[in-house]
Amino acid sequence: MGRGLLAFVSIALVACALNPATGRKQLSFFSESYEIELGAEVDREFLTTSREYEDAGLHRYVAELGGRLAAVSERPDLPWTFRLADDEIVNAFALPGGRIYVTRGLLAHLNREAELAGVLGHEIGHVSARHAVNGLSRELAITAGVLAGLALFDVDDDAQAIAALGLGLLFLKFGRNQERQADELGVRYAERAGLDPWGVVDVLRVLEQVSRAQGDGWFPVWLSTHPDPEGRWQRLAAETGLDPAPRPGAVQPEVDAFLDRLDGLVYGPDPRHGVIRGNVYVHLRDRFQWTLPAGWEVERQGQMVAAGNAEQNGQVVLLPRLAATEREAAAAFAAEDGVRAGESWDENLGGLAARLVRFDGGLDGEEVRGLAAFVRTPARVVSVLGVSASDSWSRNQLELERSVRSIGRIADPQHRAAAPDRLAIVTLDRSMTVGEIARRYSPQEEPAVLALLNQVDVDAPLPAGRRVKTIRAGR
Repeated sequence: MGRGLLAFVSIALVACALNPATGRKQLSFFSESYEIELGAEVDREFLTTSREYEDAGLHRYVAELGGRLAAVSERPDLPWTFRLADDEIVNAFALPGGRIYVTRGLLAHLNREAELAGVLGHEIGHVSARHAVNGLSRELAITAGVLAGLALFDVDDDAQAIAALGLGLLFLKFGRNQERQADELGVRYAERAGLDPWGVVDVLRVLEQVSRAQGDGWFPVWLSTHPDPEGRWQRLAAETGLDPAPRPGAVQPEVDAFLDRLDGLVYGPDPRHGVIRGNVYVHLRDRFQWTLPAGWEVERQGQMVAAGNAEQNGQVVLLPRLAATEREAAAAFAAEDGVRAGESWDENLGGLAARLVRFDGGLDGEEVRGLAAFVRTPARVVSVLGVSASDSWSRNQLELERSVRSIGRIADPQHRAAAPDRLAIVTLDRSMTVGEIARRYSPQEEPAVLALLNQVDVDAPLPAGRRVKTIRAGR
């Protein structure tokens, strides 16, 4: 039997797998071993463009709470990992195989442990019910020619197939029924772990409030991949039998202990991880700066920074590289599919050792040309690529190459001093409204921001002795 036919048979055998959380049949082209390998690969890719939050105590706390919930799930033996991502956006997501992320942006909006358990339990539910691989299987099944393509490789051990699925998993939207199931599983795990199951309901209410407060043009990323926020917490409370009447509410020692953990948490963008001042990108932690072409449209995603021209035929991109040296990074780039590497040489760029490579190749069906610099900063290796459509290279070359070669050590002393805003937990010495709290502790912030962080009405007086989140301004 040929390899393609064997692959097709293996797909057919797993296409109707059991949902571990419900016992019902669901579509799945992927075995558990492949699911774990896929999650590990996407996890590695994600960490090249994003970073973990640097607080060992908070990491340990999130991991211990997540582990407590995963242990009572239907898949306790998965290699579960729980990470706190250093990102100001309000988000949480699960990768196949048990890799869970919560951002510091979401953590800042929570007010007790049960709410964090609600987030973690929900994401564990997605993994337990194999929602990601089910979603991928559905997308593959309805894509023209997919089965023919899948038959070319063994789905259980082909690393290239895993890489091809890539970071698209991070933006895979779950269906309404999957969301409902993950909500209910979150309640189930909280009850099994001896935690307050109302935390799942409360965190849905918090996220709904964040979405409304930010306006129609913006909503938490968590809600973009976890749809249907309106009324979701009311439905969950009703369908799971969580009666609000006898609910004891949050216990103050639990709230105080949780707020203690958040004291000093970075809030909002962290300038130490890269800030754009004019058209200069300054990275204080890695101690380098880079000049983007003036007037180009800039986009940031995690640690990736890109800028494109108005004609949309030229782009510069900065991205960290998983390499020990600039030469190693250049060699890995030259070996990538679609890249035809040309002349390469060593050069000093602004006091930093670099390996430059001229290249051309195909990108999304279009022929491109470019110059890449792989630069050893004081902290790690980064790449700066200047890329243009081949037929526009002569017009874009000068500006692209000037930008690529502009990377170097921080030159302007004014760029060296920066600190992020942080949460500061204070105890009220008298009854105060949120407006009074803002004027006293966070004059740079709108009262509505503090009201949202503390889940209180902006005009409601808060009693003396109440502990509240404020925002301590950086510099």
